Amino acid sequence: MPTYMDIHDIPGGVSAKDVADAHYKDVAIQDKYGVKFHKYWVNEKSGKVFCLCHAPDAESAEKVHREAHGLMPEKVIQVEPEMADLFMGAAETNSAGAALFPRGTQDDRDPGIRTILFTDIVESTSLTQKIGDEEAMEVVELHDAIVRDALKDLGGREVKHLGDGIMASFVSAAAAVKCAARVQNEIAKRAQEKTDQPVRIRVGIAAGDASAGG
Repeated sequence: MPTYMDIHDIPGGVSAKDVADAHYKDVAIQDKYGVKFHKYWVNEKSGKVFCLCHAPDAESAEKVHREAHGLMPEKVIQVEPEMADLFMGAAETNSAGAALFPRGTQDDRDPGIRTILFTDIVESTSLTQKIGDEEAMEVVELHDAIVRDALKDLGGREVKHLGDGIMASFVSAAAAVKCAARVQNEIAKRAQEKTDQPVRIRVGIAAGDASAGG
């Protein structure tokens, strides 16, 4: 059954209790429409709520909301379950169904804000032409190892390998910045040690809520 994330935008903010009440109402009638709501992320200050569910189609998920409480989403997007877990993390939930920060308490609700980090080997095509396929692959493998080691140590999750770069997700913006600095420093050290393989990388960081990931 397809997986969907629906996105609610409630002007003026929303309380965690109100969202929990709405979730309970969804769960009470979801079987009627063949829907299964798994968890939700709530940003009380901004009024953003993101619900993750399995449903036959987007319309069925909307029908549950309409009948249960009338709070309709701004949009409903189909997502790949594996990508959703990589981007958001396979978060535990509290008793009300709200996603929690890793190792968080029942009140440590995750608002769904993520910082995305992108790496990119500068001019990878011309580098390959200059040093050859075999050495160019060594450069990519080195890049991947450096980035993945930094992700492991700083709590990042690899979302996608981009051929000559990596896309990763962080709960902590500070950790993403530390990761970027570490990767750049490690690549710079490598460039000094092996001048015949002049490799440079770009690192970009962007922060936003779950709707940016859809």
